[in-house]
Amino acid sequence: MEPADVSLEELSASITRTGGKYLCGLLRCSLAERDQVATGDLADCLDVSRASVTEMVEKFGEGDLVEHEHYKGATLTDRGEALARHLLWRRCVTEQFFEGELDLDVGIESAYRIGFEFPDAGVTRLAEMIDHPCDRTCQATDPEECAQLTIGSA
Repeated sequence: MEPADVSLEELSASITRTGGKYLCGLLRCSLAERDQVATGDLADCLDVSRASVTEMVEKFGEGDLVEHEHYKGATLTDRGEALARHLLWRRCVTEQFFEGELDLDVGIESAYRIGFEFPDAGVTRLAEMIDHPCDRTCQATDPEECAQLTIGSA
C-alpha cells in the first residue's frame, strides 16, 4: 500500500483502537528483533496476556493484516505494515502538535487515542501545520531511529 492509499476511515470496520496497538507493537518488535515475532514477545512488549495476543493475531490473519505460524511467530502483511505505520504516523503527528504548538504533554496513550479518533483530513492538516517529516506513514526502519514507535500498552 502506498501512503496515499492508507485511510483509517476506510478500515474502521475491521480495526479497533486496541487492535491498532497490536499492529503497531508487532511492527516495532519486528523492526527491533526479526521478521517473525513470537506471540510471547509481543505480549511482553504490549504488557498483555499471551492469550489476547494469540486471539488478536488470529483475527488479523483472517483480515489479511498478519501472517501467523503456530510456534514460529507472526509477521505483518504489506497491508498490515502500511496500516501500523499509518497509525504510528497519526500518533506522532498528534503528539508533536500538542507538544510543539500548544506546549502540552498529552502522553503516548492520549496521543494515540486522539490520533486514532481524528478524521484523516484533520490529522493531515495537523501534519501540515507542524511540517511533519513523514508522509502519512511512519518511515522509521529501526526503533532507535524514532521514539514515536512506542505506542504504550494495549
